[in-house]
Amino acid sequence: MALETLEKILKQADHLTPNEQLLLATRLIEKVRQGNKPMTGKDLLNSGVVGMWAKRKDIGDSLAYARKLRAQAQTRRRVQ
Repeated sequence: MALETLEKILKQADHLTPNEQLLLATRLIEKVRQGNKPMTGKDLLNSGVVGMWAKRKDIGDSLAYARKLRAQAQTRRRVQ
């Protein structure tokens, strides 16, 4: 994926709900993992996913919020 395309996606992600952002981040990570090489920590830091919620005012405690979203993601059923 071209860097310009990724940056456009990340700008558009600001307009998504938190759950939609989590789904997008998950799908982007899965897409990168499907490539020829595994994603490294450096790749993840440079992906734009880390820090994407930094300016959000509605999250509060980011660790508690992330735990809540993970729990929701693990319990929802996948629609095929």
